[in-house]
Amino acid sequence: MPLSVGDKLGPYEILAPLGAGGMGEVYRARDTRLGREVAIKVSAERFSERFEKEEQAIAALNHPNISTLHDVGPNYLVMELIEGPTLAERLHAGRIPLAETLRIARQIAEALEAAHEKNVVHRDLKPANIKIKPDGTVKVLDFGLAKTADPGAPGSNLENSPTLTMQEATRAGLILGTAGYMSPEQAEGRPVDKRSDVWSFGVVLYEMLSGRRCFDGKTANHVILHVLEQEPKWEALPASLPSGLLDLLQRCLRKDPLERPRDVRDLGLQLVEIAGRPAPDKEEQHGLKPVPLLWPAIATVLSLAVLALGYLYFRPKPAPATGITRFEIAPPANVLLLNALALSPDGRRLAFIGRTNAVNQV
Repeated sequence: MPLSVGDKLGPYEILAPLGAGGMGEVYRARDTRLGREVAIKVSAERFSERFEKEEQAIAALNHPNISTLHDVGPNYLVMELIEGPTLAERLHAGRIPLAETLRIARQIAEALEAAHEKNVVHRDLKPANIKIKPDGTVKVLDFGLAKTADPGAPGSNLENSPTLTMQEATRAGLILGTAGYMSPEQAEGRPVDKRSDVWSFGVVLYEMLSGRRCFDGKTANHVILHVLEQEPKWEALPASLPSGLLDLLQRCLRKDPLERPRDVRDLGLQLVEIAGRPAPDKEEQHGLKPVPLLWPAIATVLSLAVLALGYLYFRPKPAPATGITRFEIAPPANVLLLNALALSPDGRRLAFIGRTNAVNQV
């Protein structure tokens, strides 16, 4: 039965409803002992097995990007109250800018890495289970489908994989909210390990980059069919993705889990590296590498060429000849003029060949 404002669960006073899901309701509440506000998740049934698994999973985790468990009641969990929208609400505005996408994705990867180090697989990663605080901090919520993996085995037993009965399938939001983010092996009921979270991480990253669902359909069955048989629409992604990001995304969304990255830690490191790279220009997008140009040298050469042309054009020009000038030049005294006269180009000097007249000398 839903709680009302003013109701109490132990020392916690209900302030307002926050949401509801297949497992129960979530409320904003106040801890009357400590005077702080918290989020209380109340089980729809008397502490179901799945609800108990969530308590155990969260209690094993302590990370700044994972919601903190404060307390446990007979049929409720007391969590830290996280202000800010969910990633699903943030995506209502459309595609998220690349820099913000990379910041969010890195923090999701760090949260999953911390869970995987404790052998905890989330199995229900989706935008609705990711909160973004006003300061940009990302918090991963809702480990209701989480399971503890066997660190010595590549996968888990089939009976431990999520089983959704017809009764559960009719509950609003349980299937429709998760079908598009399930890995193929999870949708088929096969054993899953942390590479199933890698798939879900890739689906969330695709949605942030494209602003659209990676796998969609009219019904949950249609969505699951698309997950099992269709490839994402890669053409919906921006053409200016940084080098390496598309490859990372495609490896996360391999149908065969053996072909996906095994460790989320590696994905986080790649995202840090990618965030430091500039986006490719159009030539690089089409496989062409632009030739680097020495712009300073080219500018210098062009400037010199302009100056040279200006000098040639604007330099003083000699006055054109207005007629024929006649003049006579007598040879020097005692010099016999022979032949081979030559006038200098400027007309100021005359060269000739001659010899001294020894007869006239005394």
